[in-house]
Amino acid sequence: MTCDEERRGQIVGMLFGAFGQANDAHRQAIYTKVLGDIPNEILSKAVKKLLLESKFLPSIAEVVDASKSLMGTADDSTRVREWDEAWNEIERAMQSTPWGHTPVFSRIEIELAVRSFGWHDLQMTLAEDMPTVRAQVRRMYEDVCRRTKEHGHNEYILGRNKTGLLQPSAPKTKGLTSMSDVLARIEVRK
Repeated sequence: MTCDEERRGQIVGMLFGAFGQANDAHRQAIYTKVLGDIPNEILSKAVKKLLLESKFLPSIAEVVDASKSLMGTADDSTRVREWDEAWNEIERAMQSTPWGHTPVFSRIEIELAVRSFGWHDLQMTLAEDMPTVRAQVRRMYEDVCRRTKEHGHNEYILGRNKTGLLQPSAPKTKGLTSMSDVLARIEVRK
């Protein structure tokens, strides 16, 4: 067992111990193996976050989500936007983008949802039709977000993308060239 694997085992052991399940070695081994591609520094911080927020032993998916949340806090460009944030960005773009031009959005998911509806059609929407259009764009956005997440997980499971476990596969993180850059940003924000 490497030092890295031993440390990961200690982190998972702390999680299980805190929830009174320290004797469940088989399940701890499963968690340790499945969470193996999350860097120990991020995993440790995700476990600490879950210890403060959870009443019951978190699932593997919850540990991954906590890790993604920390990554999104460290670098906002990697965070998938909530619907209200995405809609605010779309509205700002509708108000500030000159006619005939296409805006640049912060996330590919927003761009794809807008493209699915049609940028020109969105700009031409009458005020009284906007609630219906907003609901349609929201459905498109949520579908795109779901597909992006699924794609990231599939790429990870197929071995094509090591970071797929922690973030959607697109877009690339701006200004970050390695996992150590992300970890440094987490440290800076503490």
